[in-house]
Amino acid sequence: MEKEIILHSTSKCELKELFAETLKEELAIFFGKDTKSDNRLRTRKEVGGILGISLPTLHTWTKEGTIKAVRIGNSVRYKMEDIEQALQQVKSIKYMRGRTTNNCSHE
Repeated sequence: MEKEIILHSTSKCELKELFAETLKEELAIFFGKDTKSDNRLRTRKEVGGILGISLPTLHTWTKEGTIKAVRIGNSVRYKMEDIEQALQQVKSIKYMRGRTTNNCSHE
């Protein structure tokens, strides 16, 4: 997939976003994963392992809304996209602590 970049009219933020998106796509191809096609629901134990957290912490995060869960009868399952989104939010919060940033605004 090719993308045309016009540098003189592209902001730094747009360029960063384009680079991040392209890098993510290329890494997924390199590692043989298509992250968009992985729609299998994960168990609590799998998600705890993926995120590196305990089951009580996962329960708390689910209850607080940090990560979305799908309830099927008495079972709780998680979508991979929700897991990745929660992981990204947690990483962002850890990275942003104690830092001031120049946030990009989309106008």
